[in-house]
Amino acid sequence: MMKKAADDGMKAVALTDHGNMFGAFKFVVEAERQGIKPIVGCEFYVVEDRHKRSFTGGERDKRYHQLMLAKNQEGYQNLSKLCSLGYMEGLYGKYPRIDKELVRKYKDGIIATTCCIGAEVPQAILHKSEEEAEKVFLEWLDIFGENYYIELQRHDLKDLDRTGKSQEDVNQVLLKWSKKYNVPAIATNDSHYVNEDDSNAHDILLCINTGDLQSTPIGDGRNYRFGFPNSEFYFKTQEEMNRKFSDVPFALDNTNLIVDQITPPELKRDVLLPHYVLPPGFTDQNDYLRHLTYEGARRRYGEISETVRERLDFELQTIANTGYPGYFLIVQDFTTAARNLGVAVGPGRGSAAGSA
Repeated sequence: MMKKAADDGMKAVALTDHGNMFGAFKFVVEAERQGIKPIVGCEFYVVEDRHKRSFTGGERDKRYHQLMLAKNQEGYQNLSKLCSLGYMEGLYGKYPRIDKELVRKYKDGIIATTCCIGAEVPQAILHKSEEEAEKVFLEWLDIFGENYYIELQRHDLKDLDRTGKSQEDVNQVLLKWSKKYNVPAIATNDSHYVNEDDSNAHDILLCINTGDLQSTPIGDGRNYRFGFPNSEFYFKTQEEMNRKFSDVPFALDNTNLIVDQITPPELKRDVLLPHYVLPPGFTDQNDYLRHLTYEGARRRYGEISETVRERLDFELQTIANTGYPGYFLIVQDFTTAARNLGVAVGPGRGSAAGSA
């Protein structure tokens, strides 16, 4: 995805996985490697009450999608909090859920939009009167204020939820509100795979995930399966987006308003370990670890051959390069104290235990 964005000259890309931000770290690293501004976000599952976990056949768990983007470090931390609480307090089945109570509490530093067709505002346009849907829109606008945007998508979707309304019908209502309430409209693309010809592979993966056959029709209800209605859900180029939204070029321009507001979060951290007090005569953890290692090697090997020395130096340098000498010093402190107390200590596990 990042390579395609870089080849296309894009200056920013947003990642908004459903209900989680597990991909954020690798996403930010790769974006920075390609010289692209990373916008970290999440498409949350919003419910009326995240604590409710008892439903009947006539009253199912009603979840709405809701897109949120981190403007800055505070926004990223609030998104992380919302994600965590979605799993800790709102998990139902496989869905981490949040509610508006949490959104109001952790909205600082966050940009939100009317989101996709699965969000509360578009769903209200589809299933309620325009006046009722407008109240839902205004509720979200009240929560986020100037950090709220109207989101336009064009995936050629017809007869949504068997209402007879299309995605473009929803867009036209949203554009009306954009003008009425002076809320900027942006143009986005719901991307689930990189290129259009990946759509079939993506459909196969969905079938594997849901245990269905591709031959089963896509739709709602019994004898249907989950799937996407066409191949429009790919990562479109700027030229393709310009063609899709040629009648509303301001929406493409407004998308850049969001890009300009974003300060990417700093996700890299120094290794955080308890402070290990070095004994007199040592001022560097790597030097002390080398001292202990060679003392132990003399006890185990007697004479230290060139082969053993080469292996020890390589392993010590690896530890020094990764910044983990304190970890090894702390663990040996535990095991040494245990042995002195007569407590059995095993060989440990993993690459560290297998090293010389």
